[in-house]
Amino acid sequence: MTYPLTVPERLLTWLDVERVLKQKTQLWSYLPEGVHSVDCYHDGMDIAYSGEEAGVKDWLQTVFGKAFFHAPWQLHLRAGDGVYPIRLEQVEAAPRPHRLPLYPLWREVAYLDDAPDSTSAVFDLPHAFTDGPRMVSFHSFKGGVGRTTALMTYVTARLHPADAQGPVKVLVVDADLEAPGVTFWLDEKNRPQVSFVQFLEAMHYPPVSEEASLNFFAEQLKKTSLNVDGSQRELFVLPAALDLAEIQDMPVQPGHLARNPNNPWILTDHLHALGKRLGADAVFIDLRAGLSELASPVIFDPRVEHYFVTTVAKQSVSGMCEVLRRLHAFHRALPAPQRQAAKPSVVISLLTTDLRRLPDFGLAKECIEQAYPPVNDVLDEGVEWLEAEFSPSLMAIGSVRDAFDLLKKSSLYASSAQEWATTAAAARKVVENRTAPPINRIDSAQALLEVCKREYAEHSAIDDWLVTEPLRNLGKHFANDIPNAVLVGAKGAGKTFTYLQICQSRNWSNYLQRVGEMAHDAAVAQQRIIFPVLWSGNVDGAARATVGNAKDAGIQQLGLGTQALTLSEIQRQIEANLDSEARHWDDFWADLIAASLGCSGRGLQAINEQLSAQGQSVVLVFDGVEDVFKKPSDAKQTKAIESLLKLVNRLGELPNQSVGALVFVRIDYVQAAIKQNLGQFMSRFSAFALTWNPESFLRLAYWLCAKAGIVGATVDRAQTLSVGELIEKLIELWGHKLGQTDSKEGHSARWVYAALCDLTGRFQARDLVRFFRFAAEEETKNPNAFWAERILSPESMRKAIPRCSHEKVKEATLEIQPLRSWSERMDAENITERSIPFSASSVSLQADELTALRELGVVYEDLDPSLGEKRLFLPEIYRAGLRFDLSGGRPRIQALLKKNLGKMPF
Repeated sequence: MTYPLTVPERLLTWLDVERVLKQKTQLWSYLPEGVHSVDCYHDGMDIAYSGEEAGVKDWLQTVFGKAFFHAPWQLHLRAGDGVYPIRLEQVEAAPRPHRLPLYPLWREVAYLDDAPDSTSAVFDLPHAFTDGPRMVSFHSFKGGVGRTTALMTYVTARLHPADAQGPVKVLVVDADLEAPGVTFWLDEKNRPQVSFVQFLEAMHYPPVSEEASLNFFAEQLKKTSLNVDGSQRELFVLPAALDLAEIQDMPVQPGHLARNPNNPWILTDHLHALGKRLGADAVFIDLRAGLSELASPVIFDPRVEHYFVTTVAKQSVSGMCEVLRRLHAFHRALPAPQRQAAKPSVVISLLTTDLRRLPDFGLAKECIEQAYPPVNDVLDEGVEWLEAEFSPSLMAIGSVRDAFDLLKKSSLYASSAQEWATTAAAARKVVENRTAPPINRIDSAQALLEVCKREYAEHSAIDDWLVTEPLRNLGKHFANDIPNAVLVGAKGAGKTFTYLQICQSRNWSNYLQRVGEMAHDAAVAQQRIIFPVLWSGNVDGAARATVGNAKDAGIQQLGLGTQALTLSEIQRQIEANLDSEARHWDDFWADLIAASLGCSGRGLQAINEQLSAQGQSVVLVFDGVEDVFKKPSDAKQTKAIESLLKLVNRLGELPNQSVGALVFVRIDYVQAAIKQNLGQFMSRFSAFALTWNPESFLRLAYWLCAKAGIVGATVDRAQTLSVGELIEKLIELWGHKLGQTDSKEGHSARWVYAALCDLTGRFQARDLVRFFRFAAEEETKNPNAFWAERILSPESMRKAIPRCSHEKVKEATLEIQPLRSWSERMDAENITERSIPFSASSVSLQADELTALRELGVVYEDLDPSLGEKRLFLPEIYRAGLRFDLSGGRPRIQALLKKNLGKMPF
């Protein structure tokens, strides 16, 4: 085993001394008080200081430890037991001299500190490009990993966008000045008489002017361009060199241009200007592999989109992680908008099915995620992840035209490059359309806010509804049979809203029509009266009237001469039986049904026979179980709930069944009441479980827009639009991505879904309503005119998530007893170290609570053995509300969701 060297052990030559000082001072940015300058030479170190000499001595002692001596002043060098003299010069106190800007070179960036509280050395930011081509670079730490192939995949996609209209032009620059790639793919007729080496020289030492040199190179490249699939698509290639001898003698290299004190970013400026003269839509730069100053001036330019290519091999991954660590340290000093735009992409190449199964694949992603973590947004990954499958045919590309033919069949082209090209074209359209009248964002946000303020289903208008898959399944399964099912859902899943919609239907035939189903015998379905027996005490206004009207209509149709029981009467009967247990709960529910319907007989069979004899049938609906049984873990209440849940079994056993039941209940009540064969019970009614999948998430978002009268949405189309059409329509609501259309930010629909769902992909409708409410509220308070083409800005959406989480937890702790117990225990025990991932013992989470919360989706357990004890995660919708942070490890939100769903939706 090897151990890290101490500073004294590292000092072999005077160059090691200089490295240590650069590291300790972050490239001379943090010299101690009184020390004005430090200069290291081969024959000794010169220190200019003011004040007391003792301060200098203490500082050197702290930095160099036992290698420092002050009688005489010197450092011990281990190579040959040498000494390195230290010369002191006392000067008058004066302001620190102005530093030269930090240059985009490895030798300087290597000393930037990536600590979260670090204020790294300042550097001059490059001027943003306001027009002209997009700048894109591809880099790898090792050669032979498919970097050039990945670059040409994106070039192919950009030249063949799906909705190409008008000419498309691309410039490729082979900037690998040690092992050129694209250069050797050129045919003689397409090989220009100029090279990248000559371009560097002409820009560094222009014979006349930079402008004249740029014009000359543009003219030369136009002579040898390639036309691809017609005259509308044109490719220009600037080869690395005209012959290999040229790169063996390079007086001017990229690093020379980067040392320009007035503009360290001048190389990118020149390449952008060249692309602009060619009318290019994009400039692709194939960079030299490794930690080379041939590549660093472009790698550290935040205006360039960076793609880094690696295999899962350890040496490739380790090198790539070092590149990304330095890039992350460099990017920390960028303003927030530029930092978001500078997000790199990592292509894991040459993948096979076997490689994916190896631990190396997971370890590679782990290492890279830690090297470039997200700065703020915990829902996104620090880098954009791309994967490229190994294909033997791509190993034998011999020309640019071969590349075009073969790369269209590659996995990277299909999974990423095509989308990139499409968004690139879309981004240009957005810019072109900025002159069009903007949408009325504030009025639209206000309209959405007003709709979502009616957050709770109990108070919602019920003139229309969104038919989701479980409701459609209910119609399919019971199109001809009398309905008999338990509808399970968490709080906010829409139980009460669905209950009210069924009540409003009055009879089963109407319900079937509303969900798009048809009974074989419409007359029979028409006779099936929907009758509310129990309902939530929270319903009010129009919702309460819906329940009352359904009861009155049912009583009138049945004609059994009874008066409707009030909810308070029903609650008193339940409370009385809880106290006395005078009747078995099976008998209690049968008696309550008889009293509600006005039947003279007692027992389910007698009720069924009486209705059957009169040619009547009824569908009983129950909701509000949580209102009358507030402690489902109490033994008496558990019996009552269990009996109600098994009512559908008893009804199903009746001959010539004329009575059915739909029982709406929260999932934690089912867990509390059904102690045996819970999985079997849940499976039996799984088709009707009130859960929301990614498709219904989009439909609900669109439906809410329709209710608000925004984005041109209509209620009826919420049922009929395809997923692709829904995504397209919702772009006006929340944009294509969380940044600009051509950014590497997360897709808006996917980001919101990941923020609101648990880590198995389940989400609650109320959380989306709540999210829209908070985001719209933020937008109306702080409108951002920059996002003129969308209603909700990324800033408003990000601010809404923590508010959603706090409201979610506040609500859930009242409803979910294990969550309430755990939360109260953490507060009572003053557990402030709450980091994700976590172990149960570290946050006082008991085994039975963990089991329950895992079933409810509040806690997720990752079974990856590499995590050790800390394998528990919280979905983002619970994290902030439970006051957990992510300092204990990488977020993995999207990664876990992707693993559990198989792939990310949308």
